[in-house]
Amino acid sequence: MGWSDPRKLSTESARANLLRNEALESIAKRLNLHRNEIEIIGEPNLGHFLSIGGLLGQSNRLIYSAIDRSEIIAISRTHESVELPVDLSGQISLVKLRASNPKVGDIFSLQLANGETGVSQNTGQLIESCNGALIACDATASGAHLQLPERWDTALFDARSWHGPSGLAILAIRNSKSWKNPLPHIGATRTPNSVSLPLTIAAAVALDAWCEEQNLVWEKVRELNEHLRNEIKKAIPDCDIAGQLDESLPHLISASFLYCEGEELLRLLDAAGFSVDSGSACTADDLQPSHVLSAMGVLTQGNVRITLPSDITRQIIDEFLEALVRAVTSLRKP
Repeated sequence: MGWSDPRKLSTESARANLLRNEALESIAKRLNLHRNEIEIIGEPNLGHFLSIGGLLGQSNRLIYSAIDRSEIIAISRTHESVELPVDLSGQISLVKLRASNPKVGDIFSLQLANGETGVSQNTGQLIESCNGALIACDATASGAHLQLPERWDTALFDARSWHGPSGLAILAIRNSKSWKNPLPHIGATRTPNSVSLPLTIAAAVALDAWCEEQNLVWEKVRELNEHLRNEIKKAIPDCDIAGQLDESLPHLISASFLYCEGEELLRLLDAAGFSVDSGSACTADDLQPSHVLSAMGVLTQGNVRITLPSDITRQIIDEFLEALVRAVTSLRKP
């Protein structure tokens, strides 16, 4: 039943369509959206093109930040664009945004939170400075952590941000008058409609569970995040932690250590039983430093990106800190 095509006319398809509609209603409610505003996409990275490309015209400018995702930077290379710098804490420069003189029809790519550092933006001040520009929100990292601003035109969510399945994104379109499907298409469909129904249902179930859990655990996670940040700064000299916790998602930490190689640091931590990521290179195939860390002006070498799960404990945090200190000390030995 769950694998029947909801667009067909059979009994099984009718049941599948009912399941799909229930899942979409649930997702929309949890994200504070209307059901008719959302589309499901099977490839999250394509969603950035749909979100922004659907608003862009031939004469519109794209205004984006230096810490935006690479997919958005790629879009900027095909249109007239303005890149905004960020400060040491990862906040977009209001002065530079105002100096760019946003006009009606321009598109401002607003990243609610950065998936590498956790840094979240002051959306109210940024949007106030945008005049009549259209707002394309990137919520792929923040998911349901952060509410969309009062004014927005498109928004993109990734189910992985609430521990849902990979390969599924939610594109929200509020301004249907300004948004046009940028893909070659026949008919009135706004997206390819090639999404797996079981993944859609799984995303809805995961979002329900995540929202129920959030209020119970995220304050604890934030306190442990603060503890780990403070202890890293005390125990390890010559290190940078990207962004301020008060302006960041509660479960992410990006720390960089001078005189260390990020990949070697990951291997030592993995051998100690801890799995972390690295921003020393954007991908395993790209040995360039993280453009996000570079734009912020913090250390790019010896970077680890730490995600704190909801069931994290103080004991695990302290054990990780011991392993991190040993690893950094070992790599810094002459």
